[in-house]
Amino acid sequence: MLDSLQYLRAIASIMVVCFHVHVQLERMDYHGWWPASLASGVDLFFIISGFLMLVTTTNRTGYTLTFYQKRLVRIVPLYWIITSLFVFLMLFVPSAVQSGRPELWHIIASYLFLPAQHPVFPTIEPVVIPGWTLNYEMFFYLVWGLVLLLPDRMRVATIIALFAALVLLGAALPSRNVMLTFYTSTIIIEFIFGVMVGIWYLQGRALPVAAGWALIGVGFAVMLGINEVALQTRFLLWGIPAAMIVVGALALEKAGAVRKYPFFVMLGDASYSIYIVHGIALSAAGQIWRKVVPADLPGGIAVFTVGAIIAAVAAGVVVHFTIERPLLRLMSRRPPAQVAANLP
Repeated sequence: MLDSLQYLRAIASIMVVCFHVHVQLERMDYHGWWPASLASGVDLFFIISGFLMLVTTTNRTGYTLTFYQKRLVRIVPLYWIITSLFVFLMLFVPSAVQSGRPELWHIIASYLFLPAQHPVFPTIEPVVIPGWTLNYEMFFYLVWGLVLLLPDRMRVATIIALFAALVLLGAALPSRNVMLTFYTSTIIIEFIFGVMVGIWYLQGRALPVAAGWALIGVGFAVMLGINEVALQTRFLLWGIPAAMIVVGALALEKAGAVRKYPFFVMLGDASYSIYIVHGIALSAAGQIWRKVVPADLPGGIAVFTVGAIIAAVAAGVVVHFTIERPLLRLMSRRPPAQVAANLP
């Protein structure tokens, strides 16, 4: 894994943690401004995913089954464990779950990475709410695996045509059907942006270091400066700046201008665990805080915010080392060092 992408994965996961801490703040009666643009960490993940799928499968033939196996091993075990924990809590300790209610189809769909209406909120989200992005990721993997059956030269054009057709279908035939709404969303175009970044990385000219930094700076400024976006325009307002950031980071990587910082590489390795478990950690932190800390504590909101973010990131790191990596090592039969070095 390229160090620059590890840093971006770490940043993206922490952005999402910071975005979701606002849910707990509202339960503490804080209703002030919050940077909703931090949710764009998801868009960074989608761009990186599209990039990695192209770069890691270029010139590979007969790779579809291996590709599916690697993706399932990478994504499914930890996600199912956390989903099962949520289901257990909803069934047997419902007071511990602030944003869920057990409904059979919703639970089944969550395990199968299928979109389903949330039983509490008016959104299409699984039991583990941040997992809505994994539903998109798994759909992208499914389609990309099929595209790998084609000759290398036809793959990019084919997936662009398929995703463009889906988006046009959604625009031409608006529907209340959950499946149709979900899979025709314009957000899937962000995976195509990532694929195009991959083409540039493999075949394009190197950019000056100054251009790389400029792309990163402008990308973050635009992405974080647009505080709210409609779902239909998200791929433009957050997706394009996210792609700029990834191109800038890769330009620095190509120029040899990226230094290795083991701590931040580790956070990149742990980004999936951080993303999956941060909701549990934030909820636990909020419930404990409201029980033991006076509501009128001076500076309490700021202290809780910083502490909850640190706790959620730390929880993800612990889960990464104690659950995710051992599972990957067990299921892929690779030594620990090799597992850590191959976490796309």
